[in-house]
Amino acid sequence: MDKKFFKDILLIIAYSVLLVAVIINIEWILGAAGWFLGLLSPIFLGFVIAFVLNRPYMFFVRIYTEPVRKKTGNKNKKQKKERSEKSKARLLMLKKALALLTVYILFIAIVALLLSLVIPEITSSVTQITSNFEQYSKNLNKLLTDLEKWLPFNLSLSAPKVDGEQLTDVLEVESVPLSDYLSQKTAELFETLPETISGMIPDLFDFTKSVASSLMNAILGFVMSVYMLASKDSLIKQLKRIFNAFAPKKLADKTYEVLRISNDMFSNFVTGRLLEAFIVGILCFLGMTVFQFQYTLLISVVVGVTNIIPFFGPFIGAIPSIFLLLVVDPMQAVWFTVFIIVLQQIDGNLIGPKIVGDSIGMPAWWVMVAILIGGGIAGVPGILFGVPIIAVIYKLLSKAVAERLQKKQLLTKEAEKQDG
Repeated sequence: MDKKFFKDILLIIAYSVLLVAVIINIEWILGAAGWFLGLLSPIFLGFVIAFVLNRPYMFFVRIYTEPVRKKTGNKNKKQKKERSEKSKARLLMLKKALALLTVYILFIAIVALLLSLVIPEITSSVTQITSNFEQYSKNLNKLLTDLEKWLPFNLSLSAPKVDGEQLTDVLEVESVPLSDYLSQKTAELFETLPETISGMIPDLFDFTKSVASSLMNAILGFVMSVYMLASKDSLIKQLKRIFNAFAPKKLADKTYEVLRISNDMFSNFVTGRLLEAFIVGILCFLGMTVFQFQYTLLISVVVGVTNIIPFFGPFIGAIPSIFLLLVVDPMQAVWFTVFIIVLQQIDGNLIGPKIVGDSIGMPAWWVMVAILIGGGIAGVPGILFGVPIIAVIYKLLSKAVAERLQKKQLLTKEAEKQDG
């Protein structure tokens, strides 16, 4: 038997056995993979923080470099030539250290300012909503009652029917108006609330443990981001050196091109969406303050955060906000709806194009496809990162198509010259 054929058979058998083993132990493998990824979560978080802060870091590196260049440009040329490479390296390290310190001081200051302003207000708003829950439920019931008077049909809950006959005798359920049904369910909720809270007490230990673990991962991720951003040049050189040692040159060049395009796309998208969401949140807060809407900061935070999601973000943030104002004051909900529509028009036509612009370089239809595919695969993270991923694929595909068409045109011209 041919040795190569025998090796191929052994390889196929080994692959089949491995595949069957993976399928049989898929639950254990997924659990182990989840546990391992959980251990690496500080590294992932550190990478995300370092990636977001990379552009501000490079901005401050350029800011601190320019004055030195202007100052040294007027010196004697001989003195400039006499400067050793070692002193240049030290000077560059000093600039990067100063830029790194500036970026993280600003980052910590912004996060601390937001937490000190937002958390107390959100806590106060949630407390107010909880304390006024009974009054809000009455307002909702009154709204539904008024709505029943205006609607041409009756909003009521009736017993189910089998073969055209109601089961009221069996189920002892009567047809009641929707407002009365909600009032009854609200009263039952308040009666069972103490028992529900007492049943949740044993879970408080697990919740506290989870919060402490998340806090520790956040601290470790923050520390990891400092190391990643400070030593990113050396890390990139080491990774490129390892990859160049084992990968073919053509594959290495193609990989670097994909990584470069991915970095540009993700940087433009993340930076643009965060800045746009921050501006929209500020404008929402100012507008709601001027028009004296209730729960101003809470709703502004919700609108700003959800605005990070393209297309669907404004609706995701607006719908619960409108419902909250609806149970407080229906007229406020109506005017807030008008206000949020105007704000989203300003965002879509002025703020978005100026900040994000055409950085993605992809038609709107493809953006919608990216959101749907990403959301279907990975939920909210898929919606957030589906757009830049599809944008990278779109750009690489467009480039490949353009190269193939150009190659075909050259071949056609050469063929025409030969025929001529």
